[in-house]
Order: sequence, then C-alpha cells, then structure tokens
Amino acid sequence: MQSTYPFPPHIKNCRAMVFVDGENLSMRFGSMLRGRSLLPHVTHQQDVFVWSQLLNMEHHASCEVLRQYYYTSVGGDETARAAVHESLRALGIEAPRVFPKRKDRGSKRVDISLAVDMLSHGYRRNYDMAVLVAGDEDYVPLVEAVASAGCRVALWFLEDGLSLALERAVDHSYDLGSGVLFRENAERYFP
Repeated sequence: MQSTYPFPPHIKNCRAMVFVDGENLSMRFGSMLRGRSLLPHVTHQQDVFVWSQLLNMEHHASCEVLRQYYYTSVGGDETARAAVHESLRALGIEAPRVFPKRKDRGSKRVDISLAVDMLSHGYRRNYDMAVLVAGDEDYVPLVEAVASAGCRVALWFLEDGLSLALERAVDHSYDLGSGVLFRENAERYFP
C-alpha cells in the first residue's frame, strides 16, 4: 500500500490536515539515527521533536494542506515549552501543541489531544484527508472513526516500530525514513 509522496497521484482537489505524534516520531527517529549524521534539512531535538521543512507542503498538485498540528511534550517550565513551540513554528508548523512532561508520570496529553483534534475536524468535514504521522497500533480506532466520517487517512511513518495493523487500517502510507528523514539530497525528490 506504499504510495508516492506525499499523496497518491489519483487523489485530486483534496483538502488535508496533518496530525503529528511528534513525541513518538522523535523517539523513533533518535533510535534510528544511531551512528548516522543529521541531514541538513532535518531539525531534531532528542525525544521532543524532529521535522524537515521538505514536509511543509501548503499546496501540492493534488492536495492543499490546510494546517499542520504537531503534538509533543517537554520537561521543564513554561519557558522550555515556549522555546519548543517557537522552534516548531519556525519550522513551518502552524499549530504546535507542546505539553508538560513530568519525570514521575511522563506526558499524558499528546495522544488524546491528537485524537480529539483529528476526530473533531473530520466530523466537521474540515478536511478530506487526514495525514497521521505516527506508528502506534493505538491509533487504529481513531483511523476507523475518521474513515467512518467519510474522510481518507494517509499514514506517514518511520519503519522502526510501525504497527502493521495501523498500516492496514489507513488508505495510503508513506515511509518518512526512506523518503525524507534519512535520504541524502531529499530536496531533489520533492517540490
């Protein structure tokens, strides 16, 4: 079910929103990064966020990306959260959601906030396609609920830790690792 980046060619006149489980994406990226050097187009703060500006596509030949949500958590005070928020905005993320991470219980709001936003926008028909950047099987019920609202779901993932059940549940999927985050000269492959 692998598709071309970022949307399959048969999708036309689509309104899309991107929902990134950034905390999980960053942890998976960090574990895959072992021994590799960071590519110039990739920005990474260990266990907090990873992003490439190549993933910012406001207008694509087939889809218009209306908004990108990025969910993560960070330890420290409000100043630390504000710094991550501003870093994500500087990378082109319009709607960063940065939650506190506590040593005793970790973060609790990342997954549920992503699910609430993706569901509420889907049921309001604010998008035709949700792009979920994740890999956890926990998202399968979310994908099924969004699909039942009549919206398509594309999955952008890193192979490390990808749930096959999640990949089977979506309409389209794309491996960010082989396509953007670990490919030298990736900018040649993307508009």
